[in-house]
Amino acid sequence: MKKIILSSAALMSLAACGSTSQPAPAAFDDSVYAQAMDTGESAFDLKRYKVAMSEYRTAGQQALKRDDGPAMAEAGYNLAVSQLAAGQPQDALKTVQDVSQTLLIRHDASVVSLKLVQAAAYYQLKNYTQAIEDAAAPMAEADKDLAGRAALIMGLAGYDSGDNAALQRAYTRLHNMKKPVSVSVLADKKEIEALSLIKTNPAQAMSLAREVADLRRDEGSYNEMSRALALAARAASISGDHAGAASLWARAAQSAAAQSGSQMQKDADQWGQLAGGILLHPLAPPAQ
Repeated sequence: MKKIILSSAALMSLAACGSTSQPAPAAFDDSVYAQAMDTGESAFDLKRYKVAMSEYRTAGQQALKRDDGPAMAEAGYNLAVSQLAAGQPQDALKTVQDVSQTLLIRHDASVVSLKLVQAAAYYQLKNYTQAIEDAAAPMAEADKDLAGRAALIMGLAGYDSGDNAALQRAYTRLHNMKKPVSVSVLADKKEIEALSLIKTNPAQAMSLAREVADLRRDEGSYNEMSRALALAARAASISGDHAGAASLWARAAQSAAAQSGSQMQKDADQWGQLAGGILLHPLAPPAQ
């Protein structure tokens, strides 16, 4: 079993947050907990978020049954990420609060990855100030994937709210990260760099955003790929390449429309309009 990655489905729906795999926290022979965690992971990978949430709740109950705080923290983290991916940020916040209270009762150390989930939830809710504040602690962690995802959230929140200081903090953290880094972190770095350049050098920002789209596609992060295409379209428009922008908006819109989640559908509609009005579902069956 492992801790799932906070993706952009969790960020934009966020997302995925980066995190490394964790060993079973205790009682390695607890088959109920292990099976629920493994089944939840498989369901999450297939974007069957309701099933994933149910399995992680089962794992959490089993962790409580054996009074295992760390196991509860891991199940709760995965549950909250699944809720974010399903576009339920308020539920994710409640999960984080409940798990944090559970850890406090047992005098267990707080889990910094929960702060990252909280930051992502606030970003979804457009509470950018709180998202930036909560991303600060995980962004300072040595774990590159965790820190990279936190920097992405801080950078996105900084850009969307006009907080250039937060955007610069995120850029500096990613720029100074020692190599090697994962493909996900490399994409995070290029995306934040593109955001920091979009007003002063939109052509370079567009090039970077297209690189990000390729990286996200290669790792199967299609939600984030759509966002990168939309960023490239925005940069192309600013640079005066309106035909290129329309093409990129269309690609972002069709990709988003083919994905699940209410936020992705909203994005698809918006990006489709920016493309000049396009067919969002070209291979859909005819209406009955």
